[in-house]
Amino acid sequence: MPKSWLLLLAVALAACDSATGPNELDQLAGARARWQAQGGDSYTYQLIRECLCVLSGREISVTVENGQVVAATESDSQLAVESALLSYLQTVPDLFDLIDDAILRKVAAFMVSYDAIYGYPTRIEIDYSAAVADDEISFTARNLSLSQTTAR
Repeated sequence: MPKSWLLLLAVALAACDSATGPNELDQLAGARARWQAQGGDSYTYQLIRECLCVLSGREISVTVENGQVVAATESDSQLAVESALLSYLQTVPDLFDLIDDAILRKVAAFMVSYDAIYGYPTRIEIDYSAAVADDEISFTARNLSLSQTTAR
């Protein structure tokens, strides 16, 4: 077998080592650029976190003002989320940072999709380690609405 084929095989096997790669970083950069161009620092959106964690499995309407989560309401019951739990809810930039971290850590499994207009992540699925049970986490974000003061 020629040496060039061995090199090609080695590169292909190395690429299979991770569920993430350079293409994900390019997609993330493009989505962040769309968010920065279209988005704002004050908005509301629906967020569902699925994990073995606080507020898991609930659709929550998150209100962000000046880049900070300031309020949240459970969508089905319309009950306010306790203020002590607001720190467990992500802003759009927090979701981007989570994606960046997953890509750089070369997690066992990773999937992300982005909103075509605003660029915010609409679905994130992360399995940090194939050898660890119950470390998976996923986020669904939808129905983002910019506040009137930041809409462009």
